[in-house]
Amino acid sequence: MKRGDLRWTPVIVLVLLLAGGVAGWLIAQRSNTPAAPRLPDLGQAPQFQGLTDQLGQSVDSSRFAGKVQVVTFLFPYCTTYCPLIAAHLAGLESALELAGLQEEVEIVAYNVDPAGSRPEQMRTFVEEYGWNPRDRHLEYLTGTPQKIRRIVTHGYHVAYEKDSGNSGGGPALTPQPEVVNPLAARAHAGYDIVHNDALEIVDPQDRIRKVYTQADVVSNQRLLKVIESLLPRSS
Repeated sequence: MKRGDLRWTPVIVLVLLLAGGVAGWLIAQRSNTPAAPRLPDLGQAPQFQGLTDQLGQSVDSSRFAGKVQVVTFLFPYCTTYCPLIAAHLAGLESALELAGLQEEVEIVAYNVDPAGSRPEQMRTFVEEYGWNPRDRHLEYLTGTPQKIRRIVTHGYHVAYEKDSGNSGGGPALTPQPEVVNPLAARAHAGYDIVHNDALEIVDPQDRIRKVYTQADVVSNQRLLKVIESLLPRSS
């Protein structure tokens, strides 16, 4: 070492000490930063056997075990929010694939018109809005009216009822979007299924952890963040 270098040694030591102090302060601050709050446990997701998907195949709830479920509720002849939700979830499926999460997540929709529509109509409906009906990461399920009522209303706490447009005299409804639905145009069903446009997130242990009341507008970014927080590798 040259003599001139000795004069700078205390300065170097001081800089290193200060740097160490700042680093220690940053570590302390990070450790004192509160963790993001855990999502609440909103109860057990309903279990079932023998529902039928859009391909006419039998599905049990055990098929979704160990996966995050993104759950919603659709009416095939809908011309308001259901088409928007279906298209939104088709986009979410693409986002999950890009994020490498496709195998860890199931998108599951329940048919709130089990008495009036069958897998053929369900398949046509979701295909109109971007779903691949043969993609087993996207399931649209139906069953007997009793089974669907137990799952949707008693399990996920989502209300729905048939409206033939003859009730009259009730309170004015909030204006709803009009969305083209070719299936509905062909079917002339003559009724609507009024229901909550909800989106619910179920964790790999089959616990409901998050409920969105406007399924068509919650962003993919927010959904991906919640999904990732519920996966084992994120804990």
